[in-house]
Amino acid sequence: MKVALIFGGMSSEHEVSCLSAASILDNIKGHEVFPLGITKNGEWFYTKASSEDIRSGKWTELEKIPVAIDLENKKFVCGGKPLDIDVCFPIVHGRNGEDGRLQGLLEMLGIKYAGSGVLGSAVCMDKITANKLFESAGIRRAKWFPVIKGENDSIRYVKNEAAKLGYPIFVKPSNAGSSVGITKCFNEAELEKALETAFANDARAVVEKSIEDPLEIEVAVMGNEAPVASQTGRIISSNDQIYDYDAKYLSGTSQTLVPSGLSAELENEVRKIALKAYLYCGCRGFARVDFLISRDGEININEINTLPGFTSISMFPALFIAGGMTYSELIDKLLNYALN
Repeated sequence: MKVALIFGGMSSEHEVSCLSAASILDNIKGHEVFPLGITKNGEWFYTKASSEDIRSGKWTELEKIPVAIDLENKKFVCGGKPLDIDVCFPIVHGRNGEDGRLQGLLEMLGIKYAGSGVLGSAVCMDKITANKLFESAGIRRAKWFPVIKGENDSIRYVKNEAAKLGYPIFVKPSNAGSSVGITKCFNEAELEKALETAFANDARAVVEKSIEDPLEIEVAVMGNEAPVASQTGRIISSNDQIYDYDAKYLSGTSQTLVPSGLSAELENEVRKIALKAYLYCGCRGFARVDFLISRDGEININEINTLPGFTSISMFPALFIAGGMTYSELIDKLLNYALN
């Protein structure tokens, strides 16, 4: 197949997207790949850079061909020539990549693509919307409440509601990616600054009760109408307060445990809930579903990441590879789900 691999983007997760794209390039077999990189300024280019140059970010300094869109013929155009592709693999993490915007563009062009569609992508990217859907499906999560700028964002109100939850709490932007703009507050004095941090990323935020010392469990799911779930994996963060962007991607000291070590009963229940949440939120293709399990065995869903990392240390590929699948076979399955 002819595959357009779209990576980079204007979000705070640009560098991680480049890491994911490089890993995919290293492992995709038997396909003709057209790497389409998006700079931090939003410019699109076709690049023949090596996976190592994409991994390091050096690709932006090398020869590259501007990419345009032919709306009449519904094709990407590189150097004045239409780009004939069979399927697209978008691996643009964060805003403008996994929030439904890029998916909407591909839908309008009639291009088949890996991963969730517009609705599933948008729903899972927005924490308030996803939380409401989880609750309507009867899927347990930590107690929380929304804060909307200009609506219920008075510090007095937020402090009163936070006190009902009990500290420590997390303050998160509703729509900014899974690891961006998040603060853990241990007392009321820290709350106002945490809200400022969240609102710097989005006009809507969530405040949620911290589940202290949980097991951080992740499940990889792939498929369309009949998805399958991997075994569970466990994250041990290098940051003992929060599995943030630095702990997830930069420090290199967070640990991933596959298998997770859960009991057979908990393992089966987590996988069952992951599949339910995946379908209920309209996910397709692939996603990673994250959970927080309290020390007394209470399962709380945390979030669904519809374009999870594909780096050399990412949990999504690691979970299916641990089940006996090769990285190349995994990519092929995701491309086939996109075509179907």
